[in-house]
Amino acid sequence: LAGAINRMTGRLAGFVTGQKRFLGDIAHELCAPIARIQFGLGILEQRVPEQQAESVAEVQDEVRQMSDLVGELLSFSKAGMEAARRPLTAVDVGEAIRMAVERESAGQAVVRVQCEANLQAQADSPMLVRAISNVVRNAIRYAGEFGGITVAGRREAGSVVVLVQDCGPGLAAEDLDRVFAPFYRPEASRERSSGGVGLGLAIVKSCVEACQGTVQCSNRAEGGLEVEIRLKPAMARVSSVTP
Repeated sequence: LAGAINRMTGRLAGFVTGQKRFLGDIAHELCAPIARIQFGLGILEQRVPEQQAESVAEVQDEVRQMSDLVGELLSFSKAGMEAARRPLTAVDVGEAIRMAVERESAGQAVVRVQCEANLQAQADSPMLVRAISNVVRNAIRYAGEFGGITVAGRREAGSVVVLVQDCGPGLAAEDLDRVFAPFYRPEASRERSSGGVGLGLAIVKSCVEACQGTVQCSNRAEGGLEVEIRLKPAMARVSSVTP
């Protein structure tokens, strides 16, 4: 029975890896034709009569949405494919948080950083930065207008915990576990104007699991959403963090 379960687990892992490789290959092949379309539209925009400029702008918006989707697909497949090949090291969590906040905030919202000194976790530096960046971007996009966002790092019960807290409307109870599934978006955020294709938090989950950690979200008692990334502590010498 144990042997059968191991074989089944191996086959399932192979199917998942194959699916992600397939998605990555398709996304990669789409990059070139999309770039050519965007280049052609840029030339067309300069030559069409003024009365047709709005139609060209609408097509450009559609192609931009397609390009964003392809980019997210590449990131999602890359996060899953690289997980098994990248060694984990001791990472300065405070530096990873600061890099993510600097990358995503850019004056769009008030983002506070509260991190314990000398906080180290066992992780892969680029994947941890990417995971925190995506969560912060999500908080800014959907809750930035409701108040400040806090990104905290601390030791807790033998783990290293990174918390991203906002003051937004939170999520319905049935959405709390499902938001990390690929292409899933809560009904309230399905409008195009809000951006996103439903892969941001799926990428977060892949990156955190590649660091042998866990991620979950919950509604805060005082209002807003809290995303918790929990990692193993590291006692080794801190490695450099790269974007």
